Amino acid sequence: MRIDLQRRRRGEIGMEAMLILPVAVIVILLARLILEGMLVRQEVAVYTRSGTASAAAAESTLPLYCTSDRAPFSERPAVSQTALVLCREREAEQGLTTQPEFWRAIRDGAQPFRRILRDVDQTDAVMDMAGDGRGTTVFTGPSFLAQIPLMTTGSTALFPQQSLWMHHDEPMRASYDPVMWDALREQGTYRLFPEVFPARDN
Repeated sequence: MRIDLQRRRRGEIGMEAMLILPVAVIVILLARLILEGMLVRQEVAVYTRSGTASAAAAESTLPLYCTSDRAPFSERPAVSQTALVLCREREAEQGLTTQPEFWRAIRDGAQPFRRILRDVDQTDAVMDMAGDGRGTTVFTGPSFLAQIPLMTTGSTALFPQQSLWMHHDEPMRASYDPVMWDALREQGTYRLFPEVFPARDN
């Protein structure tokens, strides 16, 4: 029997709409669930990176510093979310295999002028700030999504601590200029740098 697509009987459109509507609602709700999962994962990652960078800048693992300057989530209806970032210090050079540690390389390079490191040599390990973030999501409506158990997501971030070595600060002030000047003066090399080192006036 040939089907005439241009011919419709009374009530056919209503029946098709009733059959399609539940499928459409389910697809929309599933899309909302997937979208929330993606947004939460992204927002927790951004919040974790921002909080870890803040703690690294402050060189402190206290919760006061291990937080971001932005809200962890944008407000969306019918969903409740939480986020938490925990920061900890870790050795920045742990696991190095192909490169020497920074201060070991500095000591090796300074072998001809051992005194150049007398005030700045650092025996403590170089530290990074590691952040572990965790976010949770629960739907408060509609009932189809509210029955879904608590969803969790996690993220990690790693930032170097911002240690600035300035020539006018201790211990750099005590070693940078005078020690180099003393070492150069022993060999007479200072004549090549007549106006470079302020210690020449001392």
